[in-house]
Amino acid sequence: MPEYWERRFNGSGIIVYYYEEDEDYVAVVSIGNELLPSFEELPSRLRKVSEDDYLSMLKQMEANRGHGDDPKVGIFWYNPSWNELFGIVSHPVRDYTRANASDGRITCSELHEDVWRKEYNRQKFHGDGSGPFIGPYENKPRGRVFYSMDTDSYIVTAGHWLEEYPQAKELILEEFDLPREKTVFQYAIHWDIGHTWR
Repeated sequence: MPEYWERRFNGSGIIVYYYEEDEDYVAVVSIGNELLPSFEELPSRLRKVSEDDYLSMLKQMEANRGHGDDPKVGIFWYNPSWNELFGIVSHPVRDYTRANASDGRITCSELHEDVWRKEYNRQKFHGDGSGPFIGPYENKPRGRVFYSMDTDSYIVTAGHWLEEYPQAKELILEEFDLPREKTVFQYAIHWDIGHTWR
């Protein structure tokens, strides 16, 4: 099944991409400002999707337009040598309708352990083996972002490593589009370096 997705540039510009599993390339379908091609304007090799599916895809893209900066929940690791986050998994809070974690909180369902394993294998078998996913997942600074429905606030949980690298807070706020006035940083032993949930 072909996949379409869009990227914004310069505020209102849109690039629409197309990818099909059997192909080894990504095609740019449209570049413009709020302009998307009609089904008839698609190149013939891109018309493998039905017109209804194409219109449905456009409707979904329209619904997502302008929401790129919505606050997100998720997980991350921090690389102090590079002063950057990596292994980020994030989902907009607006995609959730009810709490999925304890205490009326929302977060992504992905676990650090699972994401690390996948990224480690990708790095090992599809690259030259170099990269940040080396060693056990719990031996790198990491954390999780929650949203509390009860208090309408965001909670970033991390280990004591955050005290040593306070500059990471700004990166987390920016990456997850968190409103500064509604965000608290909390210590939790689970995210201390060397600790796991087991």
